[in-house]
Amino acid sequence: MDIKTKIKMPEKISTPLYVGVFFVFFLIFLLLGLPWDSVERRAVFEIQSNSPVPVLIGDADIKGLSSIELRDIRVILGDREPLVIDRARVNAGLFSVIFSDHTKISFSLDAYGGEIEGKVSQDMKKNKVTSAEVEINSVESSTVSRLFIDSGGVSVSGKVDGSIKFLGEGESGGISKMEYLISSPSLSIAVDKVQGFEVKEEYRNLSAVLRGTANRFESRVESFSLTNPQISLQAEGKVPSPLRFRKGAALDLSVMFKPSPGDVKLALVGGFLGAKGADGVFSGRIQGTLSKPKIIRADEGG
Repeated sequence: MDIKTKIKMPEKISTPLYVGVFFVFFLIFLLLGLPWDSVERRAVFEIQSNSPVPVLIGDADIKGLSSIELRDIRVILGDREPLVIDRARVNAGLFSVIFSDHTKISFSLDAYGGEIEGKVSQDMKKNKVTSAEVEINSVESSTVSRLFIDSGGVSVSGKVDGSIKFLGEGESGGISKMEYLISSPSLSIAVDKVQGFEVKEEYRNLSAVLRGTANRFESRVESFSLTNPQISLQAEGKVPSPLRFRKGAALDLSVMFKPSPGDVKLALVGGFLGAKGADGVFSGRIQGTLSKPKIIRADEGG
């Protein structure tokens, strides 16, 4: 008995099915035939070439089709200590990168004992970042603070958390505004000298909050506070903008400082701000620049 097998071919292949089959074979080709070493080297080259500051990358590893992991990263900031990132992972939507004028990239960084996560939106036509959001989780402040504090008289340590938003506006695009909120439940500040006066004390378990906004020219500190049972410090005013950071930019902060009644050293420090008020609060201003701050007593004006 003859057994005949009849194979029925589809009369028409739908467009979605055709596209799906095409991308399946395209992905197989990428996974099996792409020279990954060359891709990784090219990715590192592009990152280092397009960075606004010098960046050194120890190693790179492509993860899938839209993710890359970088390790042992050093960001060179002039003659200061490099910013060190242990690991960075960047993820981009493959189809938005290829087919869209706007793309979103997510990233995570392991640095200074904590993690930083965020999202970046980019205009592909103008090749500019249009907005970004960053979340900071338990990052050690000691090394990062040294990037901004020149004086050997003060050092900071302790874990910090926070959120930062970068926003663009105008036809030119690009980042032009910033909103930030940084906090710590247990910060430590060691004070060696203030205005030549030796303090040599460390103040621990400080609750710290820093909130403000910035543009390309200056940063407005809406509120800054440091409090524990020994001291209470409040400040607000103008500081250099992180968007165009210059140590020589103008500094103008109004400060209110209240030490515990029995702390003689802190009372002497408060005296640099001016006479003590009836409520035990010293008030004054800090002006000049970040590299050369100058305390202005309240009774001197300025």
